[in-house]
Amino acid sequence: MKRVPKTSRDLQAAERREQILLGAKQLFAEHGYHGTSIRAMNKHIGITDGLLYHYFPGGKQEILETIFHEAQRDRMELMDQLIKGIHPGQPLEEALYLFISRLVGTLVGDPDFMKIMLRDSDNILSEDKNFMTQLILQRHQALKEALARRAEAGEIREMDFGLAAKQVISVGMMAVLGQFTAVNMLETDVDSYLERMVAFTVSLWRK
Repeated sequence: MKRVPKTSRDLQAAERREQILLGAKQLFAEHGYHGTSIRAMNKHIGITDGLLYHYFPGGKQEILETIFHEAQRDRMELMDQLIKGIHPGQPLEEALYLFISRLVGTLVGDPDFMKIMLRDSDNILSEDKNFMTQLILQRHQALKEALARRAEAGEIREMDFGLAAKQVISVGMMAVLGQFTAVNMLETDVDSYLERMVAFTVSLWRK
């Protein structure tokens, strides 16, 4: 089927939709889901009640669900790309550092969403509330397989690759938590922490 080019009205509608989502995300991050009213959202974004409900008939709940759903889609695509980057032609230590640093950078680079996820995920009614766990578990398997291939090539020793993959991901999650909670055990900047932890981890895997 031939694709119909988007009209200027379609583009304007898409931009308005994104404007509503961005404004709502900012307010949710600052005041929390329950602390943000529809009136506050309309004032912050500069729109009327009718326009907001035109794009999101389910109101504030639908907006929150949409923020989580789109974040789930974008981050799963990112994880797939990062996993594919762990190929045999690249030194393992370098590949793992790029994988984990880009993952951390993406999560830390959207602080508003991370604040919402840590505080308001219980308000999500769909399965999207568990998407971070699903994202990690699904990509954990791919990372496990990538490490197994490295062992077959003789680069690292045989081990429990499932635990090894969790070990790598845990390094990244510790870095993320350090940016958004009172628990910060990095004792240095994020890049240095990731670089040192990946080097240390890979050194334990060597034959």
